[in-house]
Amino acid sequence: MEVRERTAPAPARSRPWQVVAGAALLVALAALVAILLTRGGGGGGAAAADEPAAAQTSAAADETIAPLPPTPTPTGPTEDVDEPPPSLPEVALDAPAAVGNGVVATVASVEAIEGTGVGPGNIAGPALRVTVRIENGTPEAVSLDGVAVNLAYGDDRTPASPLDDPSRRPFTGMVEPGGSGEGVYVFSVPTDVRELVTVEVGYQAGAPLLLFTGSAA
Repeated sequence: MEVRERTAPAPARSRPWQVVAGAALLVALAALVAILLTRGGGGGGAAAADEPAAAQTSAAADETIAPLPPTPTPTGPTEDVDEPPPSLPEVALDAPAAVGNGVVATVASVEAIEGTGVGPGNIAGPALRVTVRIENGTPEAVSLDGVAVNLAYGDDRTPASPLDDPSRRPFTGMVEPGGSGEGVYVFSVPTDVRELVTVEVGYQAGAPLLLFTGSAA
């Protein structure tokens, strides 16, 4: 009987695909662990990122509106606006009156007329028509748009009511240096109170008032 010698089986060779599969499995496990860690930390990061916005919203809600600053005190003249400008010494009705800066005013005429009432509040009747002339002795043009002319009568200087008569022509426009302008004003004045009248002229706002007194009877 023939006896055959048994030989030990050759060791199995490792297969390359098994190595690759094992490595891939390790990579997948590492990626899964990284994802889980990222998610766990990401939630806290998102909350941390959102926290400043929430704090800002809360701060905005709690913020109160600051009060407006106080109105500044106007600058300019300190005189009381309710006080009338000073009056210069009176002159006769037919005399010139100087403001002191080169502007001179005169009462050119005072005429007794039968005034005609035009418009509401105007009553026709005895009136005085006053013509005032203003001469510009300053080196610059002077506006006459702000000229104010008033009339009073009697010792107590009762103000006469202005009458919007058709002959009325108030001052307007500019007067050049060396030139002059005239304005016509009508006032209701009873015939029995004309022994003493006062014409008041202010050639511009704030300027001293020029006073002309005398009889218009």
